[in-house]
Amino acid sequence: MNEHQQLPTHPDDLPPSERATLEALDALLQVAPLPPLTESERTVIRAHLRLLDAWNPFINLTRIENSSERASRHLLDALVGVPLIDHLLPHVGALADLGSGGGFPGIPLAARLLNARPRATFDLIEATGKKARFLEAVTAASGLAPRLRVVQARAEELVSASSTRYDVIVARAVAPLAELARLARPLLADGGHLIAWKREGKTWSEELATATSLVGPDAIRVHRVSHLGLDRALLVLVSG
Repeated sequence: MNEHQQLPTHPDDLPPSERATLEALDALLQVAPLPPLTESERTVIRAHLRLLDAWNPFINLTRIENSSERASRHLLDALVGVPLIDHLLPHVGALADLGSGGGFPGIPLAARLLNARPRATFDLIEATGKKARFLEAVTAASGLAPRLRVVQARAEELVSASSTRYDVIVARAVAPLAELARLARPLLADGGHLIAWKREGKTWSEELATATSLVGPDAIRVHRVSHLGLDRALLVLVSG
């Protein structure tokens, strides 16, 4: 994509490419079990998926194109974090998705969390300009702005450039856990938490040990996710 190329910003003008993915997600949520999508949540996710399909060939937002895999590895994978966030942040609060990229897990989480919390806010933090513009298109179409907004910046810059501090920061596929904690913890409010989406594999024990040596064993809790389609998935809670 060159700087003058215009990509779609209105999901209603795009074909309904999301239907199979949402049908697969409906089935996964029922099995999980997690609450079904409300109509307002469905509207946000529908806009996100349509714009994702329109922009992805130009700026490489995701390699996952199969509908069932998108439902499990993008959408269900995001929504399984809601119960943990509900426990940490039962009412209002400031949330952020660090390194939001294609909008996962941030936008599905915002669809569910902001609709249930009228005074909460959710920032999508993304340093890459093209990806930030995509996120701005989704945010504008979501109906959740200005409580859902895009912040184009690197985490290191935000520490000094912004006074905003977050109660919960989420992140997926951004960096090893120790590096992620180093980036996120200065942006947390007092008593805040980082939730990292991770996957258990050959290098996980070493990654966890490195992070533990940085923040201490009492600051990390690992939650294993046991849902269909999310084998070896972990939600790692790091205290600020």
